[in-house]
Amino acid sequence: MNKIKNLIWILSVVVLCVLAFTFYKQTTKNNVVENSVPVFTEDFQKQNNSFSDGLNNPDSITTYHLDEYDTGIAEKAIYYIDINHDKTPDRITRTFFENGNAHSFYEYKIELNINDRYVDITPQNFRTTNGNTCDLQQIQFVFRPTFQIILIYRELGDTWLQPTVAKKQVFKISDNELKSVDTKTLRAVCDVKELF
Repeated sequence: MNKIKNLIWILSVVVLCVLAFTFYKQTTKNNVVENSVPVFTEDFQKQNNSFSDGLNNPDSITTYHLDEYDTGIAEKAIYYIDINHDKTPDRITRTFFENGNAHSFYEYKIELNINDRYVDITPQNFRTTNGNTCDLQQIQFVFRPTFQIILIYRELGDTWLQPTVAKKQVFKISDNELKSVDTKTLRAVCDVKELF
């Protein structure tokens, strides 16, 4: 009788272990899907050794022909990402402009999907200022733990290459608006990408 009790007890423990393992695998699988949004932080940038604005894998890309002076819109990429956690995809549009010289810029448009209508919440002049050697203004999107946008910029010195003091501004969504929540003064640099 004791042998049967022991056998039943061992089988119960084995069944519990199999159930626990199955539950663990299912939970891990679900977490991978939920956390598949890319994260770009200072740590990521240091590991990768290159700057990224945090936007990867666009849903659509359109390329354009430049004019005879090599100026105009070169490319437009659209990303559908739920940035305000309401389970509906919002829209971020990144447009690349060529100036026909060593300088160019990306312009961003951030739109929330509210009642199946896209509402533009982009701050004014929300764009980069790219140079051949140094960038005066850059933008980076961060998606976890909460959505935020980091803007780092500096004023032009006597020349493009002269370092000037940079500032960092952080934007977050509040009441369906993109609001500046923090501004800090950083150090003098030529290329603001160094400060991400």
